Parts: sequence; structure tokens; C-alpha cells
Amino acid sequence: MVGDNIEVQVNISFMEAAKGASKDIRTTPLVKCGTCNGTGLKRGAGRQQCTRCNGTGTRVHIMQQGFQMASTCEACGGQGVVVPRGSECNTCGGNGVVRQRKTVKVDIPGGVEDGMRLRISGEGDAPPTGTATDPSVRSQSGDLYVFIRVAPDARFRRNGADVLYTATVPMTTAALGGEVQVPTLDGEVKVRVASGTSAGDRVTLGGMGMRRIGGRGGSGDLKVEFKVAIPKYLTVNQRTILEMLADEMGDKSAKRMMNLGKHQK
Repeated sequence: MVGDNIEVQVNISFMEAAKGASKDIRTTPLVKCGTCNGTGLKRGAGRQQCTRCNGTGTRVHIMQQGFQMASTCEACGGQGVVVPRGSECNTCGGNGVVRQRKTVKVDIPGGVEDGMRLRISGEGDAPPTGTATDPSVRSQSGDLYVFIRVAPDARFRRNGADVLYTATVPMTTAALGGEVQVPTLDGEVKVRVASGTSAGDRVTLGGMGMRRIGGRGGSGDLKVEFKVAIPKYLTVNQRTILEMLADEMGDKSAKRMMNLGKHQK
């Protein structure tokens, strides 16, 4: 006999999904009754042959025109034997199993994705041996399935094993080039910004993403996408410099407010 499976949900953070985590899962599985040792009977009691079906587990019904139809005996549930009234174990009520609180330590591997399930063998419900024809029949508990929910992260997004991060850089850094600090799954690193960087440009940091699971090995990449910060409000000096730059670059479409041409000789 095999018991039923149990499914529970565990919530983890994005970083726990990246690095792996150990979680204590609380369950209430069916376990073998300690009072009757799974027989479902009081001490000294025994099962008796079902009188409804004479131990066959089935009952035959005579239909019209002489046809016969066999069905499972409702008195013994097809077992052929019954527990005499009053002989049931007081602890489990004759089922041979009882509910028991239990804590199972589950190791969640790094690289798990939202919606994945982990199977913990033998941590499900024990089968109700007290209702079996032979309570000593070999039995096996079901499995525990842990349904993983990964919380979103304010900084990172994920695409399979790759991790995506958006780095905001000033427009001057985007134009002139430079370096920016970028968070990774293992701390911050400096990333070079090439001169002339546009919004949407990307750099790839190989092997700095999520671990690959399922036998593929290795890790994904961290992809850094640049976003150029354009200030909404400019000081007088900033606007003056930008208008001078627009003149220098021959940009005739940019709006002019400082009337620089009037002061040029």
C-alpha cells in the first residue's frame, strides 16, 4: 500500500533562489498509529469474515432476464473482512494512522525558478493499513511536494538563468564614457560605460547569473542594460553649457533660451 502525497507551498526571496536556502517545512502527515501499530484494532481483537459477501469482497445481483452483475461489497469495502463493532482502536478509530505535526528540513538548490516543485521522498501520508485485509502488508508513505514561489526583486529581473539589471547613468557619462557601480548576486562591481552609450545598450557579465539546474551545470549571465538619465530641470549654467554644446555640434533643432548669439562678436 502507498499513502497519498502532500503538497505545500514555500515562499523564498530572489536571493534565496539564487544562492539556495534551507527551510523548515511544517506538515501534518498521517503516520502509523502508535497505539495499535497500524492494525486499527484494540489489543486482543481480530478481524472477522464479512457476512454480507461471505469473505469474497463482492456481491452478485440478479438482474432482469437472468443477467448477473457483481459489485464491491459495501459492508467491507471489498476487503472480505470487517472489524467487529467496538474492536476499533480508540486512538485511530480503526484506520491504523493518525495525524501528527512534523517539521521537515528542505534544502532548496540555487537556481530554482518560480513555480518549480521539489519532491521529498517518503514524507507524505502513511497508508491506512487498518482498513487493509492484511494490516501487516508492506506499506510505503507518499511523497512531499514543495511548491516554490519566488518573490520579485526590486533590482533584478530574470530570464531563465540570466539576470537582468538596469543601470541608470548620467547623460554626461553616457556621452563621455566612464564607470558605474553595478550590484550583482555576489556584491557590487564596476562596469565600464563606453563613450556614446545610448539608452538600451547592454553589456554582459558572463557567468554572473543564476545557477543552472537540471544537470546542465554552470551559471547564466548578468546582462546590464543602460538607461540614460536626462534632467528635467537645468540651472542657468547647465543650460548655457548645453546650448553652447548644441552650437558647437551644429544642432539647429535644440531649443535656445539663453540668447548666446547676441553676445557673440
